[in-house]
Amino acid sequence: MRAIYIDNKVKGAIQQLINYFIEGVFDRSNTKVIFKYHKETFLFYLQELRKYKISYEYYFNIRSINVKDYEVVFYLFNAQSNCSIVACRDAKHIFVTHGESNKLASIKPIIRIYDYIICAGDMGVSRYLQNKIFNTQDIQTNRVIKMGDTFIGKSCYIKSTDKQNSYILYAPTWEGGIPNEQYSSLSEDLYAFRVILKFAQMQNINQVIIQPHPNTGHRDKRYKVYLKEGVKFLKKHSIKVKSVGLYEGNKIFFNREMRQKWQNITYPIFRAFIDVSAMEIQLLNENIPMNIFINENKKAIVSNSRLQQYYNEIFLGKGNCMPKTVNYLDIIKNLYIGYSFDEIRNMPKHKRVDWLVDFVTKKGEY
Repeated sequence: MRAIYIDNKVKGAIQQLINYFIEGVFDRSNTKVIFKYHKETFLFYLQELRKYKISYEYYFNIRSINVKDYEVVFYLFNAQSNCSIVACRDAKHIFVTHGESNKLASIKPIIRIYDYIICAGDMGVSRYLQNKIFNTQDIQTNRVIKMGDTFIGKSCYIKSTDKQNSYILYAPTWEGGIPNEQYSSLSEDLYAFRVILKFAQMQNINQVIIQPHPNTGHRDKRYKVYLKEGVKFLKKHSIKVKSVGLYEGNKIFFNREMRQKWQNITYPIFRAFIDVSAMEIQLLNENIPMNIFINENKKAIVSNSRLQQYYNEIFLGKGNCMPKTVNYLDIIKNLYIGYSFDEIRNMPKHKRVDWLVDFVTKKGEY
């Protein structure tokens, strides 16, 4: 039996976790979600897990959790209480770099507490090495395992060069938990929406899809206002706006019906506009060209000449609002997405997880 542990007060966190079950990465028959009681989210977490028929256990006192029942415990989010669960040595503890990204949160030293860390590819490994989170021996002993697109999430987008029948995608991240991790391009001056409008007019595209992060407005409710005002701005200029994910019209949705509505549809995307976030790796995986809005906050980008050239072209700051076309996405994709073991490359994702559990419980003796 496997467990996924979560100690989080954000509603969007459980939705991100549930996505793995919907996508088939985790198996309902052998995986249980263990979550800490928080009055802000308890009923919502309970409702969502029941809707998707996912086994769960919740607790008030961490001493009531018996980790001995599980061979592996997965973690998608860092939390202080994770340290207490990891202290149980009867199970292997695996941190999944959920939504791997160039945010500073990707290189917090706390990640060393786990037995194994999953990343998407070579740049994930290099990020840890360059920031001295792990050393060469950690990599050689497979403490950090590259599992490609297993845990990066599946988008509902495909690349398109047909301007007439495709969309521009805008996927802003949320405002972050603390100010120096605020990477969202949503703003009172609607800067991002103005850039997107200008690009749409230049390319003669009149359809925009918006997919905001499900945590938008959690720390600062003004970001929901910026989002709504931006939608109004685009519509005012005759742009058709379609919303996917957890947002539609002027409301944020967290229900099963809305998720089913967009998860079975594939949207052709001509160009994506995003923030420093996990969306970057998802879109790279789909070979969709993108531009990334940036601010002055530091980023966890690996020192690499090809990456530097790539980001110089696709980054958009307030003094640079003319998106360029990038012609070597495949090269960048191969830097970010790869596998420590070729045998798992062509496996279905749930089989990769089975392989991973077998690997870590046998202490990597392959």
